[in-house]
Amino acid sequence: MPIFKIYCDESRQNIGQYMLVGGVWIQQEYGWNYVNEFEDFCKSQLGLVCPMGHMKWQKVPSKPEGKYFEAYKKLVDLYFDYNSQNIMFFRTLITDRNLYNFSHPIYHLGDYERGFYNLYCQLILNWIQKNNVYHIRVAKRPIKKLFPADNEKFRLYLLQRKINNKFMQKICKYYYSSIKPPVLSIESRLAKSRRLIQIADILMGAVGFYWNKEHLKDNCKEGKLYLAKYIAQKIDQENLIFETRWDNKKFNIFYFDTNKSHYK
Repeated sequence: MPIFKIYCDESRQNIGQYMLVGGVWIQQEYGWNYVNEFEDFCKSQLGLVCPMGHMKWQKVPSKPEGKYFEAYKKLVDLYFDYNSQNIMFFRTLITDRNLYNFSHPIYHLGDYERGFYNLYCQLILNWIQKNNVYHIRVAKRPIKKLFPADNEKFRLYLLQRKINNKFMQKICKYYYSSIKPPVLSIESRLAKSRRLIQIADILMGAVGFYWNKEHLKDNCKEGKLYLAKYIAQKIDQENLIFETRWDNKKFNIFYFDTNKSHYK
């Protein structure tokens, strides 16, 4: 039974029209291969003695010249190399912050975190397959506590239960109930120490860069524009302002239209 790791992060939670959550799916046995191949490139090709630090969209170098920018390109190249081997996938969910109510009094019972983690559920649920099992790792973040003992670990437990319950409700319509819940664990990790969370952030950041029309701003950073175009060219697109079918496993962009969804 294939075991997948899903590495997730969020972007633009408090700024811009569009907020995103996103993640990379990778078969567990290839995770360290991806990381080690990247680090070997940085040492042998870029001459870096120490590993690159915390790589993320916000830190993309301002100019496309230089070895640090080449490291960002390599991280992207490796994703598409692994994707072409059908062992690594990317998906991002986009929602309009002007339309999505994190603290909706009915759907989320006035609970901001319930609304936030619902987006992760929407991101992951339709990509869960009955013949696989999953370990999910999300970027660590401070939560908005609903009660004094509220904490991130408890919220992730609720997320795991929600994904598994919704999956079982769906799958048991067609298969015997002997199928076991597919998500075995959800834990948070510091993004600065997880390269696979970082590539999710970079790919998602490029999508958010286009959807929030930062490429049209006068003060647009040259390095970000170059990298965003570079990613778009990898999938034969001029930019990343589009949506894909739910089953697109190369570079999946899902706009969560709350006007058409009874989200819960």
